[in-house]
Amino acid sequence: MTRPNVDLRELVAQARLAGSRGDASKVLTDASCALVLDALEVDTRTSFDALVTAVASSRNPLDEALLASPSGRSWVLSGEVRHVPHGRDAASLLTVVRSRPFAGRERGLRVYAVDADTPGIVVTPLHTIDDDHAARIEFNAVQVGDERAVGPSRDATAAVDAALDCATLIAVAEMLGAADAARRAAMSWVSERVQFGEPLARRQVVAHRVADMTMACDAIGLLLDDALRTAGDTTRPDALAVATAKFAANRLLPAVTAHAHQLHGGEGFYADRPLHRWHRRVTSLATQFGDHRAMRARNAELLGLPSAF
Repeated sequence: MTRPNVDLRELVAQARLAGSRGDASKVLTDASCALVLDALEVDTRTSFDALVTAVASSRNPLDEALLASPSGRSWVLSGEVRHVPHGRDAASLLTVVRSRPFAGRERGLRVYAVDADTPGIVVTPLHTIDDDHAARIEFNAVQVGDERAVGPSRDATAAVDAALDCATLIAVAEMLGAADAARRAAMSWVSERVQFGEPLARRQVVAHRVADMTMACDAIGLLLDDALRTAGDTTRPDALAVATAKFAANRLLPAVTAHAHQLHGGEGFYADRPLHRWHRRVTSLATQFGDHRAMRARNAELLGLPSAF
């Protein structure tokens, strides 16, 4: 990797730690920007406040929510990205757009450095479940020149795809960190909470629920490790392994934090406890870089199957 401190395994470790704290930190946003820049072979210390891309959520090669149209020697960006984490206060936006076909070229992805105060950009703050300072960002015929292009002046689809796979793994790692912290908190609670003369953990139904939570976290941990293993010494893990890990995390980990709430009983209703932060973070991340429907379609695409089955 060309950029300093861009190491996928290190970023995954940082994300798991951030998830265990339950805060809506900028670890994922900063890592995503760094990974895109690294995939584009941009050897610079330039940093961005937010990654603006519609394709990260759907992973749909036909997604046209944000388009770039040629206009003389510049490009016109039109469309919107409905959820940009930490986009509310962002000043510099690393923006991934899909270009329309022109001059015999097929459509592809292009990357631009865009200032948030550029005429035509509308930033609308969003109130999200985990307060990640998100925003909806609209591009109303925003004009950018080739000097604002990031990376080589060519189709960046392959590079962006590789970076998004890496960023997806980081999202899985943060989800796992939060869910595992909730699981451990629930285990501690049922081991200490005494009802009818014995700890809750002695109840068979409680023990089975904790076992289910543990198996879910272990399963995602194994899938995450397997995806990292496929990366080897390269910059990109296997796309199918990534999609499988994210799909499984989306389906299993929100249930882990929800079960932790249930096992805590009345204590689980206190919104100032870490349990709420873990649950909110996992729920939010389950929709980023592809929800379970998008990941199911992604798996089907990579396996050569119809996306709707």
